[in-house]
Amino acid sequence: MGGWWRRASIRVRLAILLAAAFVAALALTATPYALMARGIEVQPALAIGAPLLAFVVLLLAVVVAADREVSRWIAYLQRLAAKSPEDLDEDPPSEGEWAPPEIANIANALHARANTIAARDRALREGLVEKDGLLREIHHRVKNNLQVISSLLSLQQRALKDPAARAAMSDARQRIAALALIYRALYEGPDLRKVDLRAFLEELIAQLIMSESGARSNIRTEFTIDDLTIDPDHLAPLSLFAVEAITNAKKHGLAEAGALLVVTFRVRGQTAELAITDSGHPGLPPATVGEGVGRTLMLAFARQLGGSVDFRPEPSGGMTARLTFPTPAEPRVQ
Repeated sequence: MGGWWRRASIRVRLAILLAAAFVAALALTATPYALMARGIEVQPALAIGAPLLAFVVLLLAVVVAADREVSRWIAYLQRLAAKSPEDLDEDPPSEGEWAPPEIANIANALHARANTIAARDRALREGLVEKDGLLREIHHRVKNNLQVISSLLSLQQRALKDPAARAAMSDARQRIAALALIYRALYEGPDLRKVDLRAFLEELIAQLIMSESGARSNIRTEFTIDDLTIDPDHLAPLSLFAVEAITNAKKHGLAEAGALLVVTFRVRGQTAELAITDSGHPGLPPATVGEGVGRTLMLAFARQLGGSVDFRPEPSGGMTARLTFPTPAEPRVQ
């Protein structure tokens, strides 16, 4: 019966099963009458019980047929629909070999749709990997171009005789180097949308306090930096603010020997604070912040972050530049 039963629809299967059950029930019901027609005495219990038994048999047949040919296959389709496209094989599972044509068609349609979705997902993942690689390559090239610009400025700086011009050129190179460091952190990091601020600030400050000759500086540093991942739009003005503050500290607030630079970054709920404090020159009055380009840039970077700047002289003779701004939200997947 295997071949034709597989090709039979749900209606045909139910009709056959119910017809067989009806015939069996009819036979049970007619048994007492057939016996009495042959002159065989029939007990009243059999005469009453046979129709009841036939009814029970017919009812059980209906339940079994509905479960076998309807509920079973509905549950089968529900299991298929609940699986992810990756979990569905390209061919229908052996469980559905005896499924009616209607169920088999739906199952095949689910498998076809699952294969289509799986192929589309694979294409999207491959596209994302390719896009990620291209973005990293772009960031890498931008970083290289910025380094080339910095090298050109360095050559121009060596040709200058005016100390003020040389200092201005050095400041410009440090700003460009900070931007190049942002792009390097992006393409070397695990996520192109955000950067670990602690590691970035430590590397940036180490780069800033290095001497012009590339030798290690005698300036000591202390870091207290809260954990925060930050997007490039916030990182750029924040890092450039740090460049201006540390450059100003190197020029006016750090002694040649025993200098101390303290960098603190705190996240207090909705507000973040970056404070850069120098130890100052022993025996000299506290440094002051003038109205030069550095101060103008620091105020501009603070406005870009939606924050404010506070310059506060320290009793030890140093200066604290404090930037307060709204804490950047965690970058979200687009």
